[in-house]
Amino acid sequence: MTKALFALIFLSALQASAQFNRKLIFVGIKGGVNFSKLQTEGLTISKPGASVQDFFKNNSANRTGYMVGAFARIGRKLFIQPEVLLSSKGGTFEIFKNGSTTPVNVDVKFSQIDIPVLIGFKLGPLRVNAGPMASLNVTQGGKLGDALKEYTTQNINKTIQQATFGYQAGVGLDIRSFNIDLRYESGLSNISQLNLQSNAQFNSKVSLWQLSLGFVLF
Repeated sequence: MTKALFALIFLSALQASAQFNRKLIFVGIKGGVNFSKLQTEGLTISKPGASVQDFFKNNSANRTGYMVGAFARIGRKLFIQPEVLLSSKGGTFEIFKNGSTTPVNVDVKFSQIDIPVLIGFKLGPLRVNAGPMASLNVTQGGKLGDALKEYTTQNINKTIQQATFGYQAGVGLDIRSFNIDLRYESGLSNISQLNLQSNAQFNSKVSLWQLSLGFVLF
């Protein structure tokens, strides 16, 4: 009788714990689109008489990419939401080849594994969240490297493959098991930093808008 009573108490505790966890911990999948832009405002040239247009010209065109991944949300009104995302990004800029006054358009694309950790607040179905993010490059298009070869002797691919850091911030809407998010993402560190000829330095960061649809699995 005593063993049966302890077993009943133990099973009741497990059930209560499971219900508690289901209310506070949510796991889901998500996917969406990125509208990214490559920023090269960090380009500096110390050579007397040289100008930015001797090498590059910024281009405001956005590149459309994809995003897929998974997330966990811990908490209800005040929550922490870590995510692991495979994200396609890029942008465009114009480069002036040596001896030419006509710029060549360079379309840059690459994929990263993003790991944002967001802190948010939920009011009814609405959410606001923001937090830091680390990114690791997994694929790199060759056009950026090809465009910069004549200006530097550095290992371009090795430079681009380093980890970068940034942040995400945005708003969301929860409808039953579905959620919709609109976020802004900006890099705090450069995806590439190269020393060029004429004592110039090429720095580039990525910023983007991200629209995604998620589904809570459990």
